[in-house]
Amino acid sequence: MPHLNDRIILRAWRQRGETGRIHYMAAKAGGGERRLYVDEGNALYTVLEGHLQALDYAGPTSGKADDE
Repeated sequence: MPHLNDRIILRAWRQRGETGRIHYMAAKAGGGERRLYVDEGNALYTVLEGHLQALDYAGPTSGKADDE
């Protein structure tokens, strides 16, 4: 079984006014990044939520979408 040693999820954040959704940037295998999101109820949501809570991240502090 191959091991993924590189960082795959680069950033994760919540958008202002949204509940039950976490946005994140993922590294693409060929280089570059892709912006995605995951909704509550998905196993990845639980993992990302745990990491954001560990960082004491509650959500954006301004109204800008670039609060990543």
